[in-house]
Amino acid sequence: MEGVVIKSVGDIYNVKINNNIIKCNYRGKNKLNNVFSNPIVSGDKVIIQLLDNKNGIIEKIIERKNYFLKRSLKDKKAHIIGANLDQVLIMGSIKSPYTKLNFIDKCIAASIYYNIKPILVFNKIDLLDMNEKIKLKDISKIYNAAGIETLNISAFLKINLDKLLDKLSDNKTLILGNSGVGKSTLINTISTNSKQKTDRLSLKTGRGKQTTTFSETFEINRNSQIIDSPGFKEFYFFDINKNDLKFLYPEFKSFNNECKFNNCLHQNEPKCSVKNNIGKNISERRYNNYLSLLEELN
Repeated sequence: MEGVVIKSVGDIYNVKINNNIIKCNYRGKNKLNNVFSNPIVSGDKVIIQLLDNKNGIIEKIIERKNYFLKRSLKDKKAHIIGANLDQVLIMGSIKSPYTKLNFIDKCIAASIYYNIKPILVFNKIDLLDMNEKIKLKDISKIYNAAGIETLNISAFLKINLDKLLDKLSDNKTLILGNSGVGKSTLINTISTNSKQKTDRLSLKTGRGKQTTTFSETFEINRNSQIIDSPGFKEFYFFDINKNDLKFLYPEFKSFNNECKFNNCLHQNEPKCSVKNNIGKNISERRYNNYLSLLEELN
């Protein structure tokens, strides 16, 4: 029987078949051949063998149309965050906590690498003073100029959630973000089957406490789902190398082929078209993050 994994906790996978949820294990012999730290994730389509009305064994993972990976810090293997996705919602905030743009740029780059559309959403706009609203407007302009969709919301006060729901409609969306940016609050608000735990920011660090500890799919409506993942403290690329990175910045696209050298990485090379457009068609802030990511990939 074919079903879709909607929750994975350890070695137990909840597989949805029609309106039934079957708790499944994955055959041990298959685990040994898997190159991922987690062989199955929410969004996977699988073939299962029923043991009874409530339990089964996953026999096969159907080939994925795509996936989103990060490097596992535990064993350096690939860790799958979500599979068979239409888009990635990268959630950040200007305060409580502040999301570093370097983290956002990493998530955007990885989304593009895995052929998944990125959408950038800033939450908690109800907390911003006038200067912070101006700051958010400037940041949004940077990403809009790079061809990245942005939206500013308050999950708590339900500001602009109608616009967000339009973007999520008829899509399977993976939501990413640091702990504390409000992912669980958002999902509780827009989902028909979520009771996600939420928590206050740590008084010591000013950052979020992780309340999501596993991957899970929530329904917005019959044709729209959102996959939640544990909040990232750190995010490291798995199979992206430094020669890939310049192709993962959409605003570089028009200039990559205009450099003197075909293998130009837009660092210290002479007659670099990308460097010549910094502050014009390319944000200096985004470019500096690009250099930082290059250094990390060396």
